[in-house]
Amino acid sequence: MPKTPTTAARKSNTGRRTIEGARSGKGEATGRSNRRARASRSRRRNTQEHSYIVENGRTAYVLVPVDEYEELIKASMVRRAIAQIESGDNDFVDADDFALELAAERIAKARKAKGLTQKQLGEKLNLPQSQISRIERNPDRTTVRTLKRIARALGVDVSSLV
Repeated sequence: MPKTPTTAARKSNTGRRTIEGARSGKGEATGRSNRRARASRSRRRNTQEHSYIVENGRTAYVLVPVDEYEELIKASMVRRAIAQIESGDNDFVDADDFALELAAERIAKARKAKGLTQKQLGEKLNLPQSQISRIERNPDRTTVRTLKRIARALGVDVSSLV
C-alpha cells in the first residue's frame, strides 16, 4: 500500500520540494496491539506533529490543522491591536461625536436623495437655509422635534437619520 503524500518524502518535478513530517494514522497499527495503537493516537493528539514543505533543503512551509491556524490568526490580531494601542499613535473618536457626524451625513444624504437643496428643505420646514446648513454640519443642538420634522419632510424614518 503506497504511503499518503503527507507521510512520505516526495519530490516535485524540479526535485527541490519535499514534504516531510506527520504520520498518517492509517495503517500505522499494523503489527501492534489495539491498545498500543490507541495509546499512540492519544499521544499524537496531545503533541501535534506537523508536515513541513522543504524547498532547497530549507523548511519553507508548515501544514497545520485549520483550528490551530485560526487560533494563530486570532492571537496575531490581538498582538497587533495591543501594539497599536500601546504605540500611542491613535486618534480615538468619542462615540457621541461620531454619532453626531454620522447623523449630519445621513441628513444631508437623505436630502440629496430627495433632490432637494438646503433652501428647498428649509422652505418645507419653515426654517432658514442657514439652519439646515448648521444641522447638516453639526446637529448637536438640534431638537428631537426638529429631527422628526426633517424626517417627515424627507419621507424617511427618524431612526434612519440618527
